[in-house]
Amino acid sequence: MERAVTPPTATGRGASSPRRVPVLLLAVACGMTVGNLYLALPLLDVLADHFDASQPSTSLVVVLSQAAYALGLVLVVPLGDMLDQRRLILVLMAVEAAALLAAALAPSLALLYLVAFGVGAGAVVVMVMVPYAASRAPEHARGRVLASVMSGLLIGSLLVRFLSGVLGELVGWRPVYLGAAAASLILTLLLALRLRPEAKRPEPATHGYGALIASLPGLLREHAVLRERALYGALCFAAFAAFWTPLPFLLAGDPYHYGSGAVGLVSLLGVGGVVAAGIAGRQADRAPGGRLTFLMLTGVTLSFLPALGGGSQLWLLLLAAILVDFTAQGAHLSNQGEIYRLPVQIRGRVTSVYMTAYFMGGAVGGMASAGAYAAWGWSAVCLLGGGLSGVAALVCGIRWWRDR
Repeated sequence: MERAVTPPTATGRGASSPRRVPVLLLAVACGMTVGNLYLALPLLDVLADHFDASQPSTSLVVVLSQAAYALGLVLVVPLGDMLDQRRLILVLMAVEAAALLAAALAPSLALLYLVAFGVGAGAVVVMVMVPYAASRAPEHARGRVLASVMSGLLIGSLLVRFLSGVLGELVGWRPVYLGAAAASLILTLLLALRLRPEAKRPEPATHGYGALIASLPGLLREHAVLRERALYGALCFAAFAAFWTPLPFLLAGDPYHYGSGAVGLVSLLGVGGVVAAGIAGRQADRAPGGRLTFLMLTGVTLSFLPALGGGSQLWLLLLAAILVDFTAQGAHLSNQGEIYRLPVQIRGRVTSVYMTAYFMGGAVGGMASAGAYAAWGWSAVCLLGGGLSGVAALVCGIRWWRDR
């Protein structure tokens, strides 16, 4: 992975440019921070036992984090088009560290809901860092820079899920949150040292916070690519969340009877998403990604076929986990490659619109799958996830075929 990418300057002395991008640090920060959204995922069964709560009730810890993240995408990420992005990143990282510390100390499930909402709101910093990197990368290498940051994001989020599951089984859930709070604080300090103050940026098309937020619906009306990619992203991530949200309960019950550490180990199989990010990043630098997006969305849909058998056969469940992560992350990066072709002045708001749709889809998919699993079992979860991604693949396929 590249340590930094510096756009060439007019004098050719790229190394002296104030727009040097610390890709490795941003990748690590994104990975660790977005992993906090899923910190509770391997711990859901542990939390249910600790608080003597039902499985759907503890699932709300993950769902509320995602819902808060989506809300932050609407209300916070657009500020990247108006404020100094470095300062915004540092403030949000500090909020994330404080929320994680509060979660570690939460005495009840109700209060854990509240601070989980704060964790999700602070984690929105990831979607300030991604356009920060994209805006400072040279045009010819933007896809590779995004792929590097997203690869770090995926690796970090996988490691967080793995460590959360293993440590949760060994020492309990509170030390997991304490460790995540300490990591967020350290990353905040490193970012403060490495992110340089911004040079003069293009003026935003709107002035004032109210006008900035009010402009979001107009972006959907004006840019067809944003409408389409927001739809694909929402449906794809809904399918992804539908698979992963009830998985701890499946592994804890018949016929597996595994602990939270097993969920963390299964999460590591998502390393295939890192490979997918690299493929999609290279493709994004060469040509529009309609075909790649269609193939990835189709792959997500087909992943739920082995998942059906995964209710009783572990090897099929592991295969499905690999395929779901690989194809869902490939589709996501393909979508990002397309929306970041839009003008730099609106990139923060473009990110806001796309990622709001994306995580709202995840919140709905996770909540629906938790209810489906409680009512009808794992087969209903697979039908739900396959149906959601299947609609996205169908719409994308029709559009790609018409535009050929």
